[in-house]
Amino acid sequence: MKKVLSPKIDVVFHMLFGEQKHERITKKLIEDVIGEKVETIELEKTPYLWGEQANDKVGIIDIRATINNKIPIDIEMQIADNKNIEKRILFYWAKLYLKQLKEGEQYKKLNRSISIIFLDYKLEKLKELPIHTKWQIKESENGKILFTEDLEIHVIELSKVKEKIEEGSLMKWILFLENPEGEEIRKMAESEKEIREAIETLEDISNDEAKIRIAELREKYVADRESELETAEEKGIQKGIIEIAKKMKKEKIPNKIIEKITGLTKEEIENLE
Repeated sequence: MKKVLSPKIDVVFHMLFGEQKHERITKKLIEDVIGEKVETIELEKTPYLWGEQANDKVGIIDIRATINNKIPIDIEMQIADNKNIEKRILFYWAKLYLKQLKEGEQYKKLNRSISIIFLDYKLEKLKELPIHTKWQIKESENGKILFTEDLEIHVIELSKVKEKIEEGSLMKWILFLENPEGEEIRKMAESEKEIREAIETLEDISNDEAKIRIAELREKYVADRESELETAEEKGIQKGIIEIAKKMKKEKIPNKIIEKITGLTKEEIENLE
């Protein structure tokens, strides 16, 4: 048996939870996130093309479903910090909400819509909050009055699992996503049929050469893109420092002070034009 693929790779996550033949485990995942019984689930059939490039344009990575015959759900695994994630989440939710209404139809036909996003990194503004947070529109002073139940967003920060304990049934899915081969999750699989099915499905995916290739390409693409962004950011910072040093030189500030403030070498400062 080969080492199983990480279910946190977004394309693997989609193979695992986004295909119609796996509706049972997706249904249980949703139940454990929203804390409600899901009577019915219909996964949206989203054809995707995952070719040799495996970049952002390979196809649909998020998972769309309808539960209880009326509530649309969007599920996404985000493995890289692309910045502005809050706006992206809200945009995806808005698309989900608006898709329910055809031109000319009344607003009363709009139903509660739920976005679920798993993040494989921490959001700085949520650092004091638990692994799983639920977001809705509430009155700012009171905090208890719900403006509408239609907007509902769940954020699960997987990287917090080592420092925070998540109570409830969602924890098993967090452990599965973090380490599907771990002893703890394997033990849970003995009594949790959906976890057992998820492990078996992941093993099947991990034995499919074509799917392994797709996952490897996707993982490489994400790593390369992160590296490119880091390099671009470093270049931007360096350029800003140089511009500051140039302005300081124009103001006749001594080179020693410029060197101390900017971190540039004596030679670099002397060569500035």
